[in-house]
Amino acid sequence: MVIRPLQPEDAVQVASLWQYWFRGRTRVPDAGLVELVHRLYFERPGAVPEVASLVADDGAGKILGIAAVMPTPVLVDGKVQTLAGVFPSVRDPDAPPTVASFLLRKLLTGPQVLTFSDGGHHKFERIWQALGGHIAPTASLRWLKVFRPVRMLTSSRRYKGSIRSATAPGWRPFADAADWGVRRVRPAWFELRDVAYTGEPLEPEALIEAIAVVHARKRMRPLYTPAYLTWLFAEMARIREQGVFEATLVRAPDGSPAGWWVAFLKPGHLSRVFALESGERHVDGVVDHLFARAAEARVGGLTGRLEPRLRRSMATRGTFTLNGGSLMMVHGRDSGLVDDALLGRLALGRLEGENWYWWAIVSREVP
Repeated sequence: MVIRPLQPEDAVQVASLWQYWFRGRTRVPDAGLVELVHRLYFERPGAVPEVASLVADDGAGKILGIAAVMPTPVLVDGKVQTLAGVFPSVRDPDAPPTVASFLLRKLLTGPQVLTFSDGGHHKFERIWQALGGHIAPTASLRWLKVFRPVRMLTSSRRYKGSIRSATAPGWRPFADAADWGVRRVRPAWFELRDVAYTGEPLEPEALIEAIAVVHARKRMRPLYTPAYLTWLFAEMARIREQGVFEATLVRAPDGSPAGWWVAFLKPGHLSRVFALESGERHVDGVVDHLFARAAEARVGGLTGRLEPRLRRSMATRGTFTLNGGSLMMVHGRDSGLVDDALLGRLALGRLEGENWYWWAIVSREVP
């Protein structure tokens, strides 16, 4: 077995592994899956050859497993470094389980200053910790804000097989009536505050400028380029099954950049937030702006990672805390930097991780 960098000609086999583990236990990739591999790992702007995705090759050209990575240039203590966002190892079902460990061990020895996974499975937790990694306790939790709980629950995949979807036109009045009743019984869950902050479309150049202001005091922050952000937002917008993609720059009452949010908003459904960033003084304002926009879009609920800096705002706005889903996992040789990551002191967001494109991989129709 040889561990080597991922090559374009490996895309079909990688798509085959994704198909088997994430899309139905078959080995023939669905339409668009091979192209998705190419776009994510070979067409993404800003490649760092020294921090590349790795595959385990049996020596005859068969891929036994892959540890995919997306490198992002970051500024750490004033020096340009590389952050590695890892998609946890995926192996051939006939390959020994140790393949995943070998791939991850090799990847973690790379030159990146910090490695993290935003989609770590609980089964992967012990392997990660055995290799010197850590689990972020707070960021591995989710916050949930409900707006239309009955619509949200009955429109989920879990219920569609046994309960008719509340998004069907004939059922919407009943679901809306039930949600009205819940709001009467539990008004604190649905409280929205007056918003003095304003929003505008988040353009790549504006985000780059805002990061320099909002995260000026962070020990680590991303060094985006307009080309990368244009590519990223276009790829996320293609995942239409998750809803309408929105990226918003939020300004304080004095017009200065207060923060930004990036989310999918889908009426009646649980909608997901992939960035919720702000300056220390503006957390409440940015959160309130996001919630007001979600309510306007008539989403069923809104969820995101419970970053340490969001705890107080979420606790005072009728949100729930959920234990489940993927883990936030961190690894690095600088123990101080790792501690800062675990405590939420770095500008380490979900846009650098793999969680957003997981939803492209598992969409009914590959975007």
